[in-house]
Amino acid sequence: MAFIVWDEMYATGVASLDEQHKHLISLLNRMIEAIAQKKGKEELSYVIEEMGNYATTHFQAEETLMEKAGYSELEEHRLFHDAFIAKVDDFRLKYDACDEGLTAEVTIFLTNWLNEHLSIVNQEYIPFLKKAGKI
Repeated sequence: MAFIVWDEMYATGVASLDEQHKHLISLLNRMIEAIAQKKGKEELSYVIEEMGNYATTHFQAEETLMEKAGYSELEEHRLFHDAFIAKVDDFRLKYDACDEGLTAEVTIFLTNWLNEHLSIVNQEYIPFLKKAGKI
C-alpha cells in the first residue's frame, strides 16, 4: 500500500530524474509500511543503503543537467545535496551504533526531503532547463 504517491508537483520534466524521484518515494513508502508492520528496523539497512545509492546516481545526473543549462544557483543547490549525503552518512553511523530512534528519524527525514526538496527546491531549476532546451 502506497502512503505517498507520485504527484506532478514533484515532476521536473526530465524522465530519468523523475524516475529517480519516484524511487525515493518508494523507499519512504517501504519504511512506512515496515513501521506499520513493526519491522522498521529490518528494513532500515536497505533503505539507508538505497538512499546512498540514490544520492550518488541522482545528484550527479541532476547537477550535470543544471551545469549544462547554466543554472546560476548550482553551487547553492549542491549544498542541499551535500547535506543529504552527510545525513545518510550520519544514518549509517547511527545504524551501526543501534540507535533506537533511527527508524523514525529516517522516515521523517525522507518525508521532509520530498516535501521540501522535490516540490520546492528542485522546481527552481526547471525554468533554466527549459530555457536551455534540456526539457
